[in-house]
Amino acid sequence: EAVLNQWAEGHRKTLLVLPTGTGKTVVFSSVIDSNLRNKGGRALILAHRGELLSQAADKISKVCGLGCALEKAGSRAIDSLYPVTLGSVQTLSNTKRLENYPRDYFSTVVVDEAHHSMSDSYQKILKYFDKADVLGVTATPDRADKRNLGQFYDSLAYEYTMNKAVEEGYLCPIKAQMIPLKLDIDKVKISNGDFALDDLGFALDKYLPLIAQEMFTYCKGRKTLVFLPLISR
Repeated sequence: EAVLNQWAEGHRKTLLVLPTGTGKTVVFSSVIDSNLRNKGGRALILAHRGELLSQAADKISKVCGLGCALEKAGSRAIDSLYPVTLGSVQTLSNTKRLENYPRDYFSTVVVDEAHHSMSDSYQKILKYFDKADVLGVTATPDRADKRNLGQFYDSLAYEYTMNKAVEEGYLCPIKAQMIPLKLDIDKVKISNGDFALDDLGFALDKYLPLIAQEMFTYCKGRKTLVFLPLISR
């Protein structure tokens, strides 16, 4: 409702901030369904990873019963009978692929992981479809390079904080467990305000057995998810 109200009030480029695990895809699926019912037209969902597009297609089908077409690599969505197009940013930022579409082809555009919105590839697409209502959805509204999302988005429609989600039982409480290791990351380069993943992965290699042993102590008997810099690690 907050997003639809922002659009109705003339804020045609608005943001929705929800922590990971609180249903961003389900929410923007409902927003798309409501806007298409109210205004008609077609919707575009932009994402930079294939798994995000697959997740969005699954949720839209389950939540709204809407079919989706795919604009990615060898798959084309132009003139599809489906009301929703899932678009790979890498594909749609190609000028020839982009210009296959009339500029008013989409009435609604959703940017998944909208903290990427200020990159050149996203901006090229968003400025091309400049007649659409735009919703940027993210769990992390601040980019490492400090380029302000407010340069593009008109408003923040709704923000649900992680603390609120924990308090209301939607997310688990966060508990930090420190591991007594001295990590040497002096040689790890910094890129765009963050550690270079290749360097970081290499620097962590010799510590992994020690980290695994500590995890065995605390995680035994529990379902555990581990995040590492590189897939190969």
